[in-house]
Amino acid sequence: MQRLCAECGEAIDEKRLFAMPHAQLCIACANDASGVASVISPPKAMASKPSVTTAHHLKRYLTNVGQKTEEKALFRTLVRVNYLFPHITAKEMVPIFIQWAKTTSSPFEHEQIRDLVNDARQWVEDHPNKRL
Repeated sequence: MQRLCAECGEAIDEKRLFAMPHAQLCIACANDASGVASVISPPKAMASKPSVTTAHHLKRYLTNVGQKTEEKALFRTLVRVNYLFPHITAKEMVPIFIQWAKTTSSPFEHEQIRDLVNDARQWVEDHPNKRL
């Protein structure tokens, strides 16, 4: 299936579409628009969100979440995680958060984390369209 250039209406070369699947301009129009002799590198493609999230995705997400020292802050994070990762059960989430708490030196006990995970899951079920 050929895609047409948004600028000139000519077909975009298959090699360009293979290298840049979201390209809207043909090579000639892209060169004209950039004002340089040639387009050197395509922009990085955005990673698509997986249709089903897994524990692996949750662990990767948590690498970007810093230490939480207040219970309220951890609860908000847990609610956010429950919205982002609805397919992960509370039973699966608890050990992941316990490991995360150890890694970030967060001051929460195992039972406290388990209770907060369950409370956040319940809050999300009670408020399906509300985000914190």
